Amino acid sequence: MAASNIPALLQRIDRTLNRETQYNFSEPFEPKEYNTAMITGHRWFDYNIPIDKLITMALNQGVTKFLCGMALGTDQIAAEILVRRKLKWTAVIPCADQHKLWKPHQQSHYKKLLEQATEKKCLYQTYSPGVMQSRNLWMVKRSDICLAVFSGDPHCVGGGTASTFKIARNRNLLIYQYIPAESRFVIIEPAHHQLSLF
Repeated sequence: MAASNIPALLQRIDRTLNRETQYNFSEPFEPKEYNTAMITGHRWFDYNIPIDKLITMALNQGVTKFLCGMALGTDQIAAEILVRRKLKWTAVIPCADQHKLWKPHQQSHYKKLLEQATEKKCLYQTYSPGVMQSRNLWMVKRSDICLAVFSGDPHCVGGGTASTFKIARNRNLLIYQYIPAESRFVIIEPAHHQLSLF
């Protein structure tokens, strides 16, 4: 290969390593060991099928354990699916009184889900500012894949899902994202993955 072609090749490889692309359900991402996936998403989102598909995407990579923050919306829908599919999952509870201000039927449903978790991890006894962010960071640090139901604000401004998504990207997790407004799935690959040329 001519020396003059090397910079162009390196630029193409760099773009490939950082690509965002539509997910193909029939093909695994790459031969790497992925053990744990975390779930984050909007509280208003309550549709089963996209979350079920995100979980399938993680299973296709060999994930055997899921971390779920147990908030209303995406988290609890994911917990329901994990229970139904008899998968191993940990309920990561930011504080023991997380459900204190919820409606009675929400509290009842939450407690039933907790009873069916494979494991439970409670980080703090009572609520204080920052416990939700601590929960999110705790999950990111212990995960290989982030499953995100996220509208895709490029600046990640505002909200727990946005900040968690940003942390996951900064920590080079493989991200499977469902964008509700566009009804599509996207892969965001870790920036540090290296591509062998030989």
